[in-house]
Amino acid sequence: MSRKQSVNKPPDGGWGWMVVLSTFLVHVIALGSVKSLGVFYAEFREVFQESAGNTSFISSVFVAAVLFCSPIASALSNLTSCRTVVMAGGVISAVGLGVSYFAQSVVHLIITIGLITGFGFSLMYSPSLAMVGTYFHKRHATANGIAISGTGVSMFVLSPLFQFLIDEFRWNGALLIFAAMALNGCVCGALLRPLHLKDADKDNEVKSEDEEVADSSKTCKTIIPFCQKVLEMFDVTLLKSGPFLVYNLSLFALMLGSSIIFVHLVAHAQSLGVEKTQAAFLPSILGIGEAVARPISGWLSDRLPVRKLYFYMVGCVGLGICNIAIPHSPTYAALVACMVFYGISSGTFYPLIAVLVREYSGVSRISGGLGWAFVFQGAGFLLGQPIAGWLYDATGNYDMSFYAAATFIFVSVVVLLLLVPKKGKSWALESGKPAPDVPHDECDGVVGLQARQLPGVTVITEGQTNPAFQSEM
Repeated sequence: MSRKQSVNKPPDGGWGWMVVLSTFLVHVIALGSVKSLGVFYAEFREVFQESAGNTSFISSVFVAAVLFCSPIASALSNLTSCRTVVMAGGVISAVGLGVSYFAQSVVHLIITIGLITGFGFSLMYSPSLAMVGTYFHKRHATANGIAISGTGVSMFVLSPLFQFLIDEFRWNGALLIFAAMALNGCVCGALLRPLHLKDADKDNEVKSEDEEVADSSKTCKTIIPFCQKVLEMFDVTLLKSGPFLVYNLSLFALMLGSSIIFVHLVAHAQSLGVEKTQAAFLPSILGIGEAVARPISGWLSDRLPVRKLYFYMVGCVGLGICNIAIPHSPTYAALVACMVFYGISSGTFYPLIAVLVREYSGVSRISGGLGWAFVFQGAGFLLGQPIAGWLYDATGNYDMSFYAAATFIFVSVVVLLLLVPKKGKSWALESGKPAPDVPHDECDGVVGLQARQLPGVTVITEGQTNPAFQSEM
């Protein structure tokens, strides 16, 4: 049995800092590999004599699996616990990378690295972030900023490390060593001590739209007894919450724009006459800015008397301005300056993504909320890169790609204006209308969606355990 701590509210410290360390390491291993896997790209093309398009499917499927499988990771966390799911993810990802040692074709790698390893890393990603939201309330942004800064750190560690391993042990030997690194996900999962929040027992039943879902689910239960548990496990009713859906649509537009720079930045710099090595260093400068800005931004947003939503919007606006500035930066020094500000802007809003998801879903449903948020992010990343390619094919230059990125980002900010509360009132998540008397999770003054509580059921939050399954315990 897992050792279970029982508290009245998130401790905002204590063992929570070990949870932050665990999530930091998950970002180094899992999320860092998303950006560092490109080191293997040239090696795969040479070994298997495949086209660039076919070989790129390995990383595309890998990223898609990490993000799109997040609802499955959240559902499994609701069914068991975050600790169990993260440890399972470590084993699955290690198996996928280990089997890649015997690859004889790109299709083999698409299955083993893209699907199996991607699914394993997905099991490690969203549950670990959900646990940070369980352990922290007032310091959530600070803790989240520290945790996700692991991605920036890994950009400097994993890329040169992978290149060294390839040079010493060839590509398959490097993947085998990477499998051993991924197995440390079991250690990260072991640090995620389940937490029982007593306050979650006092949550009221959800009214309005959730009642409609409950009524419809009765018919569903009559037809398919398993249906109600599936809906609960995947937290599908979160998608019926107006503000939660609005925020995720904004997140989709934001990722649609922010993903474009990773496709055309280096090529744009080279078209200006920048030497290849210097051009390739531009993403690293961006990564340095992000790694420094993320923990600082999280710390500031917890202490400044500014709503986190507004803090988040400032970072988005800065990102849009940087995308407009890139086509007007004719020298390498100007591009470096753009990357510094780009990293700062990106580091300003990234720590607040999970914080705002927590606010619009509620602490007891953060696992499901993060799962669906990552789906919207994944869709944005997958569509952004093809759009950038089509714009280049149509115009013959990279300028329109950056202008389009800025447009998408500004659209995301406009969508966020729908979530700005009217003066003196709060938005109720279920109706989207001002309703100050609706029971809520107090988090930055925003009304949170409550956990559904079935009659006669005691809610125990272990990891992110769902009430529907407690009735069987």
